[in-house]
Amino acid sequence: MIAAAAAVVLVLALGATAGTVWWRHVHSGQGMLIPEGAYTGPEDVPPPGASSEGAIAPEHRFVAAVDPSGRFFLDQAGDPILVQGDSPWSLLTDVAPDDAETYFRVRAEQGFNAAIVSLVGAEANGAPSDDGATYDGVLPFGDEGVLDWNPPYWDRAHDYLRMAAERGVTVFLYPIDGWTVGHAFSPRDQGECRAFGEQVALWARDLPNIVWMTGGDYFPVTNEPEEGSDVDRCMSGALDGIRATGDDRPFSIQLGYQKSISSDNPYWADRVDFDFVYTYYPTYRAVREAYGRLPARPALFGEGNYDGLNLRPETPDTTDETLRRQYLWAVTSGSPGAFYGTADWRFEEGWPERLSRPGTTQLSRLAALVASLPWWELVPDVDGRLVTDGAGTEVQDDTPLDVLESDFATAALTADGSTALVYVPTARTIGLDVGAVAPQASAYWVDPASATAVPTELSASMTTPGRNSAGAEDWLLVVTTAELPGVS
Repeated sequence: MIAAAAAVVLVLALGATAGTVWWRHVHSGQGMLIPEGAYTGPEDVPPPGASSEGAIAPEHRFVAAVDPSGRFFLDQAGDPILVQGDSPWSLLTDVAPDDAETYFRVRAEQGFNAAIVSLVGAEANGAPSDDGATYDGVLPFGDEGVLDWNPPYWDRAHDYLRMAAERGVTVFLYPIDGWTVGHAFSPRDQGECRAFGEQVALWARDLPNIVWMTGGDYFPVTNEPEEGSDVDRCMSGALDGIRATGDDRPFSIQLGYQKSISSDNPYWADRVDFDFVYTYYPTYRAVREAYGRLPARPALFGEGNYDGLNLRPETPDTTDETLRRQYLWAVTSGSPGAFYGTADWRFEEGWPERLSRPGTTQLSRLAALVASLPWWELVPDVDGRLVTDGAGTEVQDDTPLDVLESDFATAALTADGSTALVYVPTARTIGLDVGAVAPQASAYWVDPASATAVPTELSASMTTPGRNSAGAEDWLLVVTTAELPGVS
């Protein structure tokens, strides 16, 4: 996540001594020693506050399960659901109820259907302080520790998550994250970790819009990664507590930057239901790697470069083109949607006026375009079946490289050839095997900055149409038998 990644910038800017102090502050809890302890069950779970009674419209869809194919998510009706997410990490601690309502209303109007949120605050996840207190001083826990819940905090948190549900937003919720552990979240033993997970699941049992997460800029501190650290065992104990209540909603872990995949870690590889893909490098590299692993799991692009931030000062600034590349590389490499983030992940002053950024608008339009197609049937074209020439240079390893420094064109197509997408990040001519697509399919060049589609003749040689409406050279080629929105 952003705060801990910012530690890298601070190390560079402040020098080794000051940077190391910040680094230790952010990550110190991840090495916390947590002794074994008897599981005694959760405390009495505070009932949700009376204000948590808003109606959830039946047409709202939430991420509810993983498809049996292991490639994408299903909603509560069993239909494929494309994730279009934002990253308001500190929403539960930084904003007042009216502002939370504004946030979810605007994001829903923009087409977002998911949000990443920390359940308990720490300075490094954007909260005002490491004791987990909210902007107005409400603490999550009492003097007796993590099972001693302070009802005003949990009532308000429940209200906010309910607001999300009322707007059709699934919350990817971190009950324990890599910044609160050892700070606001300091269990006395492993038994409390399991009891906390059970307590959280019971508290959230009426909320239909939860996907369970843990970690977050998480670097397990252990010499035996297969056995896990004490914090690993605490986080998995919390998951055991969640599962003990009968809650089987999807779960994953976010590991550390600059590039990671949930199943990289041997302790977690068999525990996660989907891979949370985290990368600041050209997105296709990590998403394709996750997609290619077995058993198959959704390879969800969960975090990359944020709109309005540059966490690697030696590289080009994050631009709208950076954001478009991340998104389109992800969905043409097997990701069932993607998350977006901005410099307002911690709700800096004036954030409501910045909810409508050009990058936000562009990605929302692209997500709507992808959602109009049978995206869940797309398979990444890793063998060059569709793009036969002009793909550019594919990144083959994890050498640091900025998103804008790769020219690789990615593609995906359905097994029957009825739909294909090719994202071409720079001007060129590409070669296509037109026999790989359905004979009745039509071709369109889509301007990724406006999502406007222009019909074009499908041929074995396709040349990008010059500069797009944003003045850049990236284009999306769509070949489909379906009716395409935004055709001009």
